[in-house]
Amino acid sequence: MSNPSPTAAAGNNKDRLILLAGLITYGVGQTLLIVIFGPMARELGLSDVQFGALISSSNLVIIFSSPRWGLASNNLGRRAVFVIGLLGFAAGYAGFAFGIQGGLWGWLGSSPLLGLTFATPLFLLLLGARLLYGVFAGAVQPAASAYIADTTDRASRAKGMALVAASGGLGSILGPVVGGLLAEIHPLAPFYVVAAFAVLVAIWAKAQLVEPQKHQVPDSGPKMKFTDRRVLPYLYGWFVIFLVFTGIQTVTAFFVEDRIGISGEQAIIRITSTAVFCMAIVTVIVQIGVMQLVKLQPRTLLRYSLILFGFSIWILSQAQTLPLLFISYALMGLTASFAMPSLSAAASLSVEAHEQGAAAGLITAAPAVGMIFGPFLAAVFYNQNALLPMYIGGALMVLSGVAFWFVNTPIAPDN
Repeated sequence: MSNPSPTAAAGNNKDRLILLAGLITYGVGQTLLIVIFGPMARELGLSDVQFGALISSSNLVIIFSSPRWGLASNNLGRRAVFVIGLLGFAAGYAGFAFGIQGGLWGWLGSSPLLGLTFATPLFLLLLGARLLYGVFAGAVQPAASAYIADTTDRASRAKGMALVAASGGLGSILGPVVGGLLAEIHPLAPFYVVAAFAVLVAIWAKAQLVEPQKHQVPDSGPKMKFTDRRVLPYLYGWFVIFLVFTGIQTVTAFFVEDRIGISGEQAIIRITSTAVFCMAIVTVIVQIGVMQLVKLQPRTLLRYSLILFGFSIWILSQAQTLPLLFISYALMGLTASFAMPSLSAAASLSVEAHEQGAAAGLITAAPAVGMIFGPFLAAVFYNQNALLPMYIGGALMVLSGVAFWFVNTPIAPDN
């Protein structure tokens, strides 16, 4: 398969479309895991804690894999790392679906192994698939983010990063739609379709994505770390958003059943999908519409959006009807859609050109840290009190927003 001409200009509309296709596929996969697998977990005999551990496990690996893939993209190229990530995503996702299928068919025994009550064959097989996923899927976003950083100037960086962030929102929109339609055929059909689509996008990227100009990386000097003071506040921002958000999203299926009174697997999937859709459609409108048309400084957005995000979670805690559930999710989407691209843009503006790959890797790893602890902690808190995850999560977001008033966030120059 021939590669596109190295003399072609990188970063055109076709290149961005390829990147968005891969990132949307990644976002669809994340949404399906919560929306489809969540209600199935209890049917498979998995405890709430096991479910939370499976969601978190791949993110533990992503913490270590994403920074390394970001650095590797400086040498291997953004396109090569992007393709590797998509193929690994497909393998891990398909393997996870095969494991669920084996559990539904009763192929896997339910007796604990090694004397550990949680170590059932089904759980261990699913855990292995999630770990494989984490090793390779951690390459997708840092490669795409570094590509955008390579092909945008400082003035347009926030707009470029908003498109990257919007892809997750588009994935969240398509995830419930695709999942709902294909789940009528078979609950696992969405998993197989997404894995196959990831392979197709990888082939497209290999054939058509133009590699951007390679920046020279200094041979000496310290490697960028999580503790780098230039990016640490924005890494924390990503961490806390995903700590809270993935925790809330993880227990939403239980909240819908226990608090609002919806019963039946298909009904819970439908309601949870609709809530995520409400959030995602608002996110996409803001990031593809508002963020592209109006120049908004990351400094200003971070100081207000995180605080308002916390209030939207507190509103969710009071939801006892479906309309309020959907409204609160839409408000979370509105506030997060301003915060997330601002965090990425601020981090990118804080480092040099040759450090974009490393920064993008850290930015991808930071939310993964939150995703490790968020689902697990939310499940533990939920078992104590159904409202506890919302109360704690809202308070943490408000305090984090206040903290950004004391951070010297870079100001993007005028065009």
